[in-house]
Amino acid sequence: MTLRIGMIGASGHANYVTEGIRELGDAALIAVAPGCAEEDGDRLRRIGGETAVFYADYRELLEEDLDIVAVNPFFYLHAEITVAALRAGIAVYCEKPLALDLVSLGQVREAWIQSGFPLGIMLNFRYTPAFHTARKLVAEGTIGTPTVAYGQKSYKRGKRPDFYRRRATFGGITPWVGIHAIDWVRYVTGIDYHAVVSHHSKLHCPDYPEMEDAATCLYELANGGTAVMSFDFLRPAGAPTHGDDRLRILGDCGALEIREDLGLQLITADGVRNIEPQAPPHGPFTDFARSVLDPDHVCLISPEDALRVTEIALRTRDAADLGTRIAL
Repeated sequence: MTLRIGMIGASGHANYVTEGIRELGDAALIAVAPGCAEEDGDRLRRIGGETAVFYADYRELLEEDLDIVAVNPFFYLHAEITVAALRAGIAVYCEKPLALDLVSLGQVREAWIQSGFPLGIMLNFRYTPAFHTARKLVAEGTIGTPTVAYGQKSYKRGKRPDFYRRRATFGGITPWVGIHAIDWVRYVTGIDYHAVVSHHSKLHCPDYPEMEDAATCLYELANGGTAVMSFDFLRPAGAPTHGDDRLRILGDCGALEIREDLGLQLITADGVRNIEPQAPPHGPFTDFARSVLDPDHVCLISPEDALRVTEIALRTRDAADLGTRIAL
């Protein structure tokens, strides 16, 4: 069976889909459409190549006989298009976050439950060797009970599209950047969140008046532990990589640390060990596509995970906006 795939929008990580199509082999991108008239259709035409039909209106694309639609437009359209695709009877692989507010997220949840079709999210860190291996080490009890976690996401600001200028269309630094760290701490520790307090900073780049420079968050974990995270657009332009991603987890028997310059390190009473990371069997889109082909296939990121991590990111943003502790 050749999977028939459509793509709506190309404002996020379209490469997850195109790389996954190559990995799958029996899959084809057959239709593309922008999420709205203001979105760049030329990029979609390039991605679609000579084989994908271009639709000016994504509603026409949803009338195609598709197995999966990748929802990847301006962020404020994620929920609307995801709901429409699920109601059209198509599995959805959506850029993060799934929605920019809790009401819209509830609509996505309802559409997923009613449709019964798979729902995925473009979060890739569970599929990177270091984070995948860290998850296994923690699950095996290597560091004991996770008690304190530190997460960092630091990005170069660069030149961003106009929709990043407004919270209503961009969503904020936490749902866009922070959601990665929120997900990987939950994934690696295997522990959910209980409550959060958060603070946003806006000191720079007045051309993007509602795009925060940074956020710092303190989470209470469900087991009584704590997680501290920071997200920012302050990575210097001369840094060797676009992002600087870090994770440190401490338990009663040891600690794990992931850093670009260190790789994956395990620290116990026996000393420090550099761990050779092992990749999962599939990439993010391939893993999701397998759940479409086989209802018994279990993705590393379930629909419940996608909905939950989006909810946590939105409530974390709300905690900063309101200046209060919010239960999760």
